[in-house]
Amino acid sequence: MIVFKLKSPTFGVVESNDLKELINVFAENKKYKILVGTDSHAKNSHVLFATAIVIYRIGNGGTYFYNIKYEQKHYDMFSRLIKEAELSLKVAEFLENYLNFKKPEVHLDIGLNGKSKEVFNTITGYVKGLGYDYKIKPESFAATSIAHLYTK
Repeated sequence: MIVFKLKSPTFGVVESNDLKELINVFAENKKYKILVGTDSHAKNSHVLFATAIVIYRIGNGGTYFYNIKYEQKHYDMFSRLIKEAELSLKVAEFLENYLNFKKPEVHLDIGLNGKSKEVFNTITGYVKGLGYDYKIKPESFAATSIAHLYTK
């Protein structure tokens, strides 16, 4: 089992192996979706990546967990966007393969406007190729709103 620490405004610091139980407690047998998204911010000689796992109880609100990772590496913008997708996909695969949840929806910090449109097909093809549904800006709030909170 992969173990990493997450934080949650609802549950505090959580070990990844406790995540399944907490999600089930929060979902309370209601219909829900799991969303995963990553955002990043480059500062000086490092990049901060924040990945959010959102549990959305359909029609009844939600909660989230997040993880922060620092890398002492320079990324150009396109490589950083691909790394964001890669981190989200690793968490999505963890949720699916280790915790036995259905495939989460992956929220990408890209859109059809701006510079990210240059890597749009590469990143969406990567995500689709692994069998995940995805959302892009402006609908990708797990990445662009929640994960973004922890990158600044």
